[in-house]
Amino acid sequence: MPHCLIECPAALAARVGEPLLLKAVHDAIDASGFFRPGDIKVRIAGYEHYRCGERPEDFVHVTLSVLDGRSAEQRRSLATATLQVLVELLPEVAALSMDVREMAREVFVNRAQYLQSTSA
Repeated sequence: MPHCLIECPAALAARVGEPLLLKAVHDAIDASGFFRPGDIKVRIAGYEHYRCGERPEDFVHVTLSVLDGRSAEQRRSLATATLQVLVELLPEVAALSMDVREMAREVFVNRAQYLQSTSA
């Protein structure tokens, strides 16, 4: 936890370099100090077919899913810090955005939780 999905054109990810894009977003989230570095999971979904407005222009949208309990201010600071890094990395991309979503602890289950609940 947390889970981070970077959505963008596949060509943009290849042009920038997937490892660099992953590291930039990971490091921005890590710098918040809200999470243990080993817990931050970042992945890229590169699209071949997309449309932004009238034509297929470059975009990056980041969705960060975190367990509930963070304040709106903390979530906003995560989004702002990540966008700052993306603006610096991709100054030519006009469509940059991020959404920090909360997942309810009561219904979230991961492998460790599942195994613990089934062995009891």
